[in-house]
Amino acid sequence: MTNRSNQRLIEHAIWVWQITIAGQIVAGSLKMPKRGAFKGVYSYVEKAIVDYGFARDYVFKQARAQVMKASGGNYPAPLTILDTLKKNVAGKSLAKAKGYDAEADAFADLALTPESEGLQAVFFGSTALKKNPFKGASKVERIGVLGAGLMGAGIAEVSINKGLTAVLKDVNAKGLAVGETNIHKSFAKKVQKKRMTSHKRDETLSRLIGVTDEDDFWRPHINKCDVVIEAVFEDLGLKHRIVKQLEEVCKPSAIIATNTSGLPVAKIAEAAERPENVVGMHYFSPVTAMPLVEIIPHEGTAEEVTATAVALALKQGKFPVVVKDVAGFFVNRCLGPYIDESMVLAFEVDDFLQLDRAMKKFGMPVGPMTLADEVGVEVAFHLHTNLQEDLGVRMSGANVAAMKAILAAGIRGKRFGSGFLSYPGKKPTGLAAMNPFATKEKVKMNPVAVEAMKPFRMPAKVTDEDIETRISARFINEAAYCLQDGVVRNPTDGDMACIFGVGFPPFTGGPFRYLDRVGSAKYVDALSRLADKYGPRFAPAPILADMARSGAKFYK
Repeated sequence: MTNRSNQRLIEHAIWVWQITIAGQIVAGSLKMPKRGAFKGVYSYVEKAIVDYGFARDYVFKQARAQVMKASGGNYPAPLTILDTLKKNVAGKSLAKAKGYDAEADAFADLALTPESEGLQAVFFGSTALKKNPFKGASKVERIGVLGAGLMGAGIAEVSINKGLTAVLKDVNAKGLAVGETNIHKSFAKKVQKKRMTSHKRDETLSRLIGVTDEDDFWRPHINKCDVVIEAVFEDLGLKHRIVKQLEEVCKPSAIIATNTSGLPVAKIAEAAERPENVVGMHYFSPVTAMPLVEIIPHEGTAEEVTATAVALALKQGKFPVVVKDVAGFFVNRCLGPYIDESMVLAFEVDDFLQLDRAMKKFGMPVGPMTLADEVGVEVAFHLHTNLQEDLGVRMSGANVAAMKAILAAGIRGKRFGSGFLSYPGKKPTGLAAMNPFATKEKVKMNPVAVEAMKPFRMPAKVTDEDIETRISARFINEAAYCLQDGVVRNPTDGDMACIFGVGFPPFTGGPFRYLDRVGSAKYVDALSRLADKYGPRFAPAPILADMARSGAKFYK
């Protein structure tokens, strides 16, 4: 029999076994074996893998496919581990010592790879972020969170989970109930997955205090808070009213933090009588999963207030990075040109899913089209508009009229049910989920989006390498501009913010480590060629041009 026939036979056997077990479960006739009963079966399977090449090839082929799916092939360690295991299994007659030697050699080779260097940099960089560089931090035991939406509820959840008391406030009981329900569901899942005991869950939830504008007692609760974080809509007038109200209710020493993602913190602080107590704390969504918090002091923020904001973020289990109060702050400022180039390429390719595939191959966790759908297409386009005035020619690639047409067609994002992409329905369950021969539904282009984009199409021959180069170059070049302009304090902060904020490929160590590895001179040449071909939006940042001439690096 051919290897293919053997593989199909094995798949069919597994399928029949799954159906048999499922039938026994339904009938109630399945008897769980005693401890150690499978020992002989495992020995038989191991013997088959060792003795029969087709079985061994099938098992390792499936394992390799899973690794490639999870890593995109960007991490050499899992693949090397598989290769080493396969060699040792195939060479069963070898002495154990030789097998250990093969593993040691593989480990030594991996330790010298650039991916190893990049991941070590992430470890040391993240360790550095756990130290507060500012002096005078006040102790924070109780915080207030205004707005029980996804952001506000997320901030409250990570706070109570780390021992803080959180007062979660919304306009009315309905809005508060949504936030409280999301928090309760989150902790219920932890209990279900054995990551938390029910006693610990109840103890943690006891630190959550829900209040609304309809309650008379919300003021005393907020008055006891050391820090109050507003997570309301991105409306300057609304935030001004919130700041004024909080200064009337809070104790004079209380810090007012804004979770704005786009409005200048200085503008928000203009409404305050104590502007030195106002600071930005930009959390990333979903708050419970994203480890980064950008701390944004405006020019009048007191140093001890910045220190306290950093200390609070650390207490919440986050990595705080202090950035300058400019449009987009740091991460979104880098992300703006990334989105801009994506919106150029989306009109050049026949299938804009090619952008997602290429950028995932580069190492990003999701591609630009999926990212726009996840954060909201309107939010992504608003970021683009918000940065245009500040960045000028560096945001000049995308067709604004085309973006307006996309929004006019109702393309708003995944949670609104109509994004750039059409997503599969619910995953199959029961017997259907176990069928290895079932055709899996895939993500596709949304035909509504395709139709809306058609009048603005500018077809061009674009390879995956072109996509990776152009989109990543816009992000990396803007990161260099940010360091040059003092938006981020140092390369380590910049690298960690990019990795923990948007998932810039961790194996690179971040954009500045990546530039050091490629070499500034080589990268400036590449940017200059792109600028000659596509326009001044690719012109290298002056800091890179200077480093190319001097041969300097970001890291010694």
